[in-house]
Amino acid sequence: MFLCLATASCCYGQHSEEWLSLSQKDWDIKEAPGEPGAAAVQLYYADFRDDNSRYEFVHRCIKVLSDQGRGYADVEIVVPREYHFEDLQARTIHPDGAVVPFTGKPFDKVVLQHREDKTVAKTFTLPDVTTGSIIEYKYRLTWDLYFHDPVWNVQHDLFTLKESFWLRPYKGPLSTPTAGDRTQLSFVYSNMPEGIQPRDTSAGVELELENVPAFKAERYMPPEDNFKAEVRFFYGGHEVESPEVFWNNLGHRWYAKSERFIGSYSGIKRAAANIAGGETNPEQKLRNLYAYAQQIRNLSFERARTSTEDRKEDLKPNASVADVLARGYGYQNEIAELFAALARAAGFQAEMLRVSSRRDRIFDIKMLSEDQLDVEIVEVMLKGSALYLDPGTKFCPFGTVHWIHTSTTALKLNRNGGVRIVVPTASAEKSVIHRVAQLELDTIGSLRGQIEVEFKGTDALQRRLEALDSDTTGRTRDLEDELLSWLPQGSGVLFLEAQGWNSSEDPLVAKFEVEVPHFASVVGKRLVIPTGLFRMPQMSAFETKDRKYPLYFPYTYEELDNVTIHLPPGYSVETLPDGQDVKLSNTRFITSRSAEEGTVLETKALVVNSIYFQPDQYGNLREFFSRLKASDEEQIVAAPASLGDRRNIDRGVSLKEAAGH
Repeated sequence: MFLCLATASCCYGQHSEEWLSLSQKDWDIKEAPGEPGAAAVQLYYADFRDDNSRYEFVHRCIKVLSDQGRGYADVEIVVPREYHFEDLQARTIHPDGAVVPFTGKPFDKVVLQHREDKTVAKTFTLPDVTTGSIIEYKYRLTWDLYFHDPVWNVQHDLFTLKESFWLRPYKGPLSTPTAGDRTQLSFVYSNMPEGIQPRDTSAGVELELENVPAFKAERYMPPEDNFKAEVRFFYGGHEVESPEVFWNNLGHRWYAKSERFIGSYSGIKRAAANIAGGETNPEQKLRNLYAYAQQIRNLSFERARTSTEDRKEDLKPNASVADVLARGYGYQNEIAELFAALARAAGFQAEMLRVSSRRDRIFDIKMLSEDQLDVEIVEVMLKGSALYLDPGTKFCPFGTVHWIHTSTTALKLNRNGGVRIVVPTASAEKSVIHRVAQLELDTIGSLRGQIEVEFKGTDALQRRLEALDSDTTGRTRDLEDELLSWLPQGSGVLFLEAQGWNSSEDPLVAKFEVEVPHFASVVGKRLVIPTGLFRMPQMSAFETKDRKYPLYFPYTYEELDNVTIHLPPGYSVETLPDGQDVKLSNTRFITSRSAEEGTVLETKALVVNSIYFQPDQYGNLREFFSRLKASDEEQIVAAPASLGDRRNIDRGVSLKEAAGH
């Protein structure tokens, strides 16, 4: 992967924090090696960290190669919580040697906010940057007591000529259950060439590299962090000796903790009997218990509170599932454990699972961080089969697990430390977007009417969870923006109403007034109408002929469209394309078109029943979506009746089987 890399030993005193000494060779660089047209090249990157002295020093030097590269003058530096940003120095250097220092102060910018948990970056702009300039900045991060496990980000968005890393490990005691007074450091390196690894020396852990290619992300690829070159460090006691020891140790602790919280309480048994309500059907009984757990106030999906606010609202820590039941509130894992307790009390075999998230990173057994498995779900045996349920995720439907916790590693807890399994991905019918359009076409080719969008299963869950971070105005804007992203450019959308925001099981339904100017083309007296009203954002994944990384969709899905277009008075359909039925092993689309009494009826079903496609599958999948795009670009011709009556045309493939594939 790297063109050339080298490791070298050096002592602490050789890790210079001075400005880079630029050579004529640096000024002569006109393009990044192997990357013609690159906007900029990184001449130098350094990350020196001393966990005993509680500081980290970062230094970057970038040469601007084009006008587009001037954007690197706008700098954002994410500062972890509990860290302090200090000693910023920055400058612009021109080819004639003139130096323009940055004399301002950085300001805070919120780059990510989830309820009231926010990520803040220090931002500033380097002065007087032009093509050919070199920009350079360095800073320190310091902390008081708490610190994050170190990470070396080896691969960046720019080709890097030279990189230097150094870490002096922390030597004091840690507050982990097994560390005591003995602290160990473990590190894991990923996506680097064979034989290239950090060196553990008397001065610390060190790594030097040269000619590191830029990381070029691809659309619809799996989480990028799993493919970038990096080194991660982990502190602990004997549990960091190996991944097997680490996860087995955690599995024992998590099992003991969850079983202690679940316990065996007579009040839980009485509650389970009351909630089941005399139901004899096992599945319906389980559904009743699940619905009850979903109604518990879920503190994990509310904004963060201060301890003062908790006291004012009389929110107390729960010590057991009995507390959750009595108080009617709990955090995500507490609600999952309450459901497991109710299910056991009702006679079901219910086990706790610790699940990972693939939203930002796919589980890596070598990454020794318990945060990888921080959420609990429940496995229940129903009619001899394992059913995975997610009662602790607000709005999650029965029989569905939030997609971020599927198709990735989970730890099924038991007294022996647990067993690793994979929670299966839901099939496509568990996530459906159904669009129904009733539209009028005028003689100049513009459409007006109403569109109703129904979201089911995972698609409804995803939008409900996102809406928790917004208000009514924000929800409306998000729905309008999403519909606009599906419609042709220049369309207008007016939100009318939405129903189902606060339900776990019902669809989320939104209605809109829409206008699509010049949707059809006027050719003489005829109207030429595209067969596809709704655009597909997925098509951006297929712009290139080949891929380096797998193609990845967050979850399987179905899209169903029913479009009715009423033609102008006196018009009827003259030509109508045939319907299609195209399938691969895990994908399928079906289209049908018909015309009757001045009305065009179009239906389309797209089913994607896999989330992960290897690069060698990309060609076939690209061809599949190309055919779908071509189908949407076919044309219907309508003409005034005086030009010839061609009514009662039906050229469709039946869609009766579409929902069932």
